[in-house]
Order: sequence, then C-alpha cells, then structure tokens
Amino acid sequence: MTVFTKALPALALSLLAAFAGGAGADTFPSKPIRIIASTSPGGMTDLLARTVGKLMGDSLGQSVVVDNRPGAGTLIGMTACARAPADGYTLCLTDNQSLVYNPLLFSRLPYDAKADFAAVGAVVSSPNDVIVAHPSMPGSFRELMALAKAKPETVSFATWGPGSIPAIYQAWITRQNGVQLTAVPYKGAAPSFMAVNSGEVNLAYSSMALARPAVDAGNLRLIAVTGSRRSPAYPNVPSLGELNSDPGMGTVWALYAPAKTPPAVLAQLNAELNKALATPTFQAFARQNYLEPMTGSREQFTSQLAEAQAHAARTFQAIGIKPTDAPADAPAPTR
Repeated sequence: MTVFTKALPALALSLLAAFAGGAGADTFPSKPIRIIASTSPGGMTDLLARTVGKLMGDSLGQSVVVDNRPGAGTLIGMTACARAPADGYTLCLTDNQSLVYNPLLFSRLPYDAKADFAAVGAVVSSPNDVIVAHPSMPGSFRELMALAKAKPETVSFATWGPGSIPAIYQAWITRQNGVQLTAVPYKGAAPSFMAVNSGEVNLAYSSMALARPAVDAGNLRLIAVTGSRRSPAYPNVPSLGELNSDPGMGTVWALYAPAKTPPAVLAQLNAELNKALATPTFQAFARQNYLEPMTGSREQFTSQLAEAQAHAARTFQAIGIKPTDAPADAPAPTR
C-alpha cells in the first residue's frame, strides 16, 4: 500500500469535517436566538429588542427571545453578553451608555468595550427625548432652575444610575445653569418614569413615546425637549439647545454580539437587521415612538461609534466627570 493510499482515510475524514463545518455555517441559525436587553422591561431598549427580535426571527425562521438584565448602568446585561459564546446565538441591544459612556465613567469595567464586542449594526436614534416634571413643580424650565438655585439640592432628577444618559443630562444642566440638582438613581427608564409620575422625584429624562400619554393627560409637565431644535410634536416647548443646556449627546441604540462571532454570521445578522428596520412594521413603530431607523453596514456604524466616543470624552471633560469605581452591583472584572 502506498503512502497516498494510506492517507486516503485521513483525507476523507478531513474533507468530511470541512464539509460538515461549512454546512453548519450555512444553516445558521439552527436554534433560538437570545437578545439581552440591558435595561428593565417596559423601557425603550426593551421595546426595541422585542420589536426587532420578532421581525428578525420571522425572517430567519427561528424564535428570538428577549432576556432583560437591568442594573449597574447596563453593566450587568452587557457583561452577560460579552461572556456568552461567540456563536451568534446571544446578542445584546443597548444605547450609547454601554460602550460609549461607561469606558469614560468607570476606572475598571467587567468588560472591554472595544475588545469584547462586535457591532451588528445601529438600530435607531432619538432626535428628541424629553425632560418632564411632576405637576407640583413650577411650569417652565427657567422657573425650575430658579427654584433649584434658590434652594440647592431640593430639586431631584431621576436617572438610570451613575453614568447613564439621564445622569449625563442632569450633570450638564447642573453645570450650565449653576444649580444643584439631586440625582436619584433607578434601574432603567420605566422605574424612573414611574418615580416622577408618582411625585417621588421632581424631574426625569424620558423618551417622548413613554412620556407623551402622561403629558397629554396632564399628569406630567413637559418642560424641554433634548437636542438643538424643537420637536414638531410639541412646537411650543423649548429645546435644551436654545436654553443653552443640551450636551449634544443624543441617543442611539445598536445591536451587538460577543467578540469573535464568525464574520459570516455577523454579516448575515447585519443583513437581517437592516431588512427588519426597512419593514413597514418597524417604520410604523419608529414613527409612533419618535425614532429614526439607522440602516447601514457594520463598518459605517463602527465609524459612527468612534466619533460618538470622541464627542463624549470632550463633554465629560467639560462637565468635570472623572472615572470612578463601577457601581456596587456590577459584575466583578475577570481581567
């Protein structure tokens, strides 16, 4: 028997393994996909995860389940995502806070924002969020700032924990107006909104979609919208930009996967995400919630992410925010 003949069984096995591996990649997904939402149920991150997940699942022929992991300024959910198998079956949906702000806010994270995640793609941006007040408070932004200046630390502002987007707005408004607003942390958008609705706190940052029913019913007062321009939905309400109180951060939600997820799987997920965002169902959802879909390639979003990080670094320097220890409920770093 020649050497070549002896090598045939091994060669056959090698080819069979290669074929099987290729077949496995071609059949992704072959089981349900999980999307970790880094905030509590009921908030916009949760609603986006469920809406996008359903549309992608319908197209892929697999169910997509949402796993809510709130707390520690999104660190709990994002750490779970970073430590999941990099096979495309665990994804995470979050806003700017997780990978843009947290690396600037905390001296040591349980994940590496650049090394532990692969972008699937941007989902939506929010051109106008809102600042709402309990009806017991003065009727305008300037009147509220006058009260806060006259009585330091008596006006409270609900956040989603240290370093969250509402906390950044609270810090910027405090700086720009020379006042002291007391930040009160909650585990996500829904709990903080319920707190201002009940009068437990005086002010809160919210999505317009979440706040509008309460505002229109008179249960909350809308005192400003974020951004540089007024919202068409409330043309008589000033923007924080015209009040010299907007940090220009904005909110962008995106879908990520653990690092080292196969490129072919990431490309497929990006294509499915873009397909979902273009559907009439999602377009209607976005309009209803005052959001703008952000279709595009993974490379485009990665570039946008870098620009957002640079802007955030400049803003934090202006505010005087310096890295601190991560929240007490954050997972322990493994490095």
